[in-house]
Amino acid sequence: MLDFQGTLLAAQQGSDDAFARLWREYHPGLLRYLAVKSASDAEDLAADVWFNVVRALPAFEGTEHGFRSWLFTTARNRLTDWYRGTDRRPEVIQTESLLCIASRVSVEGEVADRSGTDAAVALIATLPHDQAEAVMLRVVVGLDVSDVADIMGRTPGSVRVLCHRGLRHLERRLDHSPTGHAVPPARRRGGVDAVASAPSARRHA
Repeated sequence: MLDFQGTLLAAQQGSDDAFARLWREYHPGLLRYLAVKSASDAEDLAADVWFNVVRALPAFEGTEHGFRSWLFTTARNRLTDWYRGTDRRPEVIQTESLLCIASRVSVEGEVADRSGTDAAVALIATLPHDQAEAVMLRVVVGLDVSDVADIMGRTPGSVRVLCHRGLRHLERRLDHSPTGHAVPPARRRGGVDAVASAPSARRHA
């Protein structure tokens, strides 16, 4: 398990090894978020984000939670510049395996369990863009509602609504996957409403 404060201090003092540990811990989630928002340029944008983080890292003060929020705020700001500079719109990832995810006990658990796979990223990317971003930051990255609201420039209530609608949309897709086996609503633990009040989904590195 990463000793965040010790690793952060060492990275701020110029340790390449310490920065590499931070990168290994947070880069996978960052790349998934960027892939949902900008599939073809996610790697390049991630490199830009880390470049900005390296420059500002000596001045950073805060906890691991604060670092994650700062990292994804930096990522969203870079995306905003990217859209403006290239006159792009958020991309939709196309994949034939998009719906090859069987229904399970709860859609939020399914998304979190498979958040390290291309299929999960592709599935989330089919949502309306604001819903996709809210689900990624709240369920996959595991940020608090208030942090997601700050990053997206929305109210906490709006973030809850986006997550709710996004997870409902994913639930319908999972229930009508090619397996042909839908899970009855009574068997779903908690339902999609649980995301608004449940602890952050477990993180994946």
